[in-house]
Amino acid sequence: MLGVVITGTASPARAQDGFWVSIASGVAGASAPTSYQDWWFETPHGPPPVAVTQLSGVTAQATTGGGSSFFTGAAVPVILTATDGYAYLTAGATPSELSQALKQQMAGGQGLASTTPVPSAASVPASADRLAINQTTSATGVTTLALSLTSPSGTSLVNSSVSVPDGGWWVLGLGANPNAPVTVNPASGSGSGSTSTPVPVPGAASTPEPATVLLAGVGGLSVIGWRRINRRRSQ
Repeated sequence: MLGVVITGTASPARAQDGFWVSIASGVAGASAPTSYQDWWFETPHGPPPVAVTQLSGVTAQATTGGGSSFFTGAAVPVILTATDGYAYLTAGATPSELSQALKQQMAGGQGLASTTPVPSAASVPASADRLAINQTTSATGVTTLALSLTSPSGTSLVNSSVSVPDGGWWVLGLGANPNAPVTVNPASGSGSGSTSTPVPVPGAASTPEPATVLLAGVGGLSVIGWRRINRRRSQ
């Protein structure tokens, strides 16, 4: 199945140096997520494009301000460029109101990215991070969405999963936003997380926090000196 692009128009948002990745899931008909995780990256050279290189077990929809594209695994790679705003992927009975599922990407009135998603791309940009999405349902009826994000050099950036309620939905957000979280006792990404939302502060923090991870690499998010803060929270 090839991706189907629905074109549209939107005012592009201002380019930012911070980048959020988030995943939320919830029950059909409800806009409040039952599960939520997010990760913040400092990207001094600007957010990279993201290429969906694997999709299995589900049909997804990619959306930006430039339009939407429904696709299956047969239409990968799908290229999302969120350098001037945010983009998101959805599946299931997704609510029309996504401010809770995409709260970090939409913080401060941030808008959708202007570039239309590109399904069935001829090639993956050398600077793009690679995103793999797999949805499975166990013999007992439990549905799990697993996601993996890697840099162009193969460094693991995000590797996590969420439970998807029966007949429910999930939303994966990708977006440029300079609002770095102020985290108290930050988790490594595998803990139970916090019970309240850290207060965002404009721009990049000058002093690395305990959860700061310094990596050196080439391209995408793997640029010298970027920071990553992983947080996990269940609602």
